[in-house]
Amino acid sequence: MKIENHKKYILTFSAFACAAFFASCKNAGETKLVYTESDTIKQAVLEKEQNITWTQELEGEVLTKKITRGSMQLGSDVAFNKELFKIASNQKKSVYPEYFDFGSLDTSLLQPKIKEKINQFCKKLSSVTSDASSYFNKKYIFNFVFFQNDLKEGWKTNFNQDFPKSSEESTVQLFEKWIFGEPFIGDLIIQLPVRFYTNCGIIDVTIFLNSGGNNDIYQITIDRWKKV
Repeated sequence: MKIENHKKYILTFSAFACAAFFASCKNAGETKLVYTESDTIKQAVLEKEQNITWTQELEGEVLTKKITRGSMQLGSDVAFNKELFKIASNQKKSVYPEYFDFGSLDTSLLQPKIKEKINQFCKKLSSVTSDASSYFNKKYIFNFVFFQNDLKEGWKTNFNQDFPKSSEESTVQLFEKWIFGEPFIGDLIIQLPVRFYTNCGIIDVTIFLNSGGNNDIYQITIDRWKKV
């Protein structure tokens, strides 16, 4: 009786051991399968990287630059509109007024020293008693004399008034103000249109001066009279 119980105990233990062994083998097999699959994916990625031919980066520094609204540039193939105008600094250009019978007032190309010199010349020219001939090149002083004669004769013809004269009591101003037009700047000469305003009309002239040296004036011509 004891031997039979002992045999039953051995059989029961053996069956339990076998079940545990098979369960262990099953779990071990599943773990091995997951590990093998992961390892295979990593190996495939490594092989892909080794077989890819990488090129040099085109703009390696682009990610290190600070991009602002003012640094944005538009390509020539980009359709421009008012929304892009607000952010495209390279499209923001100054807008100057323009007169149909005089031209643009864009004097951005005129050097400040030349602009100041012509302003002083116009100031002298505006006073009847002032002499503006000192701004002319001495070799061409006769052109200033011709201009003065044309101005006096044209005043009567175009404005139906005698040329103003100063009295002892007061100094008469020929021109109330003047404006500069867009200049033509060449290698040797600069042509600058100037519009003078009087109390009876408008006189448009062109001043010619040297591009270099002291920028001496050597010619001034009257282009247009307009009575108002």
